[in-house]
Amino acid sequence: YGIVPLSPLARFFRDCAGRANQRMAAAADEVHLVVSGIPVCIKGGRSGPCVP
Repeated sequence: YGIVPLSPLARFFRDCAGRANQRMAAAADEVHLVVSGIPVCIKGGRSGPCVP
């Protein structure tokens, strides 16, 4: 999700942040993505919108 940054430094940051997020998600029991204020379960629990 998102655009490709124009500068090499910004792309490097994006890549590092992406790798860090992948490692944290791999270690976590549950992972949630918030889109427009709506949490969506993407790992653990059930798929689809999360129940508040």
